[in-house]
Amino acid sequence: LELDFAEEDVEFAHRGQLKELVLGLLKEVRHLRESFVTGNALKNGVPVVIAGKPNVGKSTLLNALLNEEKAIVSEIAGTTRDVIEDQLIIQGIRFRFMDTAGLRITDDIIEKIGVAKTYENLDKASIVLYICDPGQSNALELEEEIKNIQGRAGNEDLVIITVINKTDQHEKKLDLTIYNNFPNIIFISALNRTHLHELSDKLIAASNLQGITGDAPLVTNARHAEALSRAEQSLNAVMLGMDYLSTDLLALELKNALYHLAEITGEVYTDDLLGNIFSKFCIGK
Repeated sequence: LELDFAEEDVEFAHRGQLKELVLGLLKEVRHLRESFVTGNALKNGVPVVIAGKPNVGKSTLLNALLNEEKAIVSEIAGTTRDVIEDQLIIQGIRFRFMDTAGLRITDDIIEKIGVAKTYENLDKASIVLYICDPGQSNALELEEEIKNIQGRAGNEDLVIITVINKTDQHEKKLDLTIYNNFPNIIFISALNRTHLHELSDKLIAASNLQGITGDAPLVTNARHAEALSRAEQSLNAVMLGMDYLSTDLLALELKNALYHLAEITGEVYTDDLLGNIFSKFCIGK
């Protein structure tokens, strides 16, 4: 009605009530959009990158966790050139482990590509197991290495678990007090498979998925998460313009929000959406 009588300067929709309604919608849409992190992890697995300097035991740890010889293990530094990936279910939660090339400056062209891939996968990770051989790095050097990982990673919520490996080799001369400044640290021997249960417990805690019930709605589809994000942007535009935008402009943003939500429910569809569906689902076989 207000749009029909725009020239009469009559307000039918009370702005205070509209603001309250939009705030409620924003809260719900934002909650659903944020649930995609959890939903995607439950659907596809929590991405865990195993990183560290060359020859610190990254591949040995992957093999120990998977209980199989998945990665080649060698005393030659830089053996792993490409990303080796496999999955493991721990206490009902799926983890996707990625064994990566050792982080160092190198002139080897292929190894350089491997190091670049390591940093690419850090952007996708939810958890990093940063492996350290205390015979290679002291506490100060380790602190700098972890700061470098934090600075290069694209995920602000990235959890870094510092894993001091090869304790079987350094147990007698290892002073544990030098690592007191590291809040999330564990001491293991990947070769002897000691303290792997404790490492599993740390992974479960870092995943933040324990206690998830089937009652809470979770978004597991990336396309749905994108549509929710666009709907959220439109609703934010409504809130920002509530005090100065005309009714027709507010209505346009509300219509945009409805459109993006309708992309999820199937009430509207586009050529891009149909292309997405047909690329992922085989119909007619």
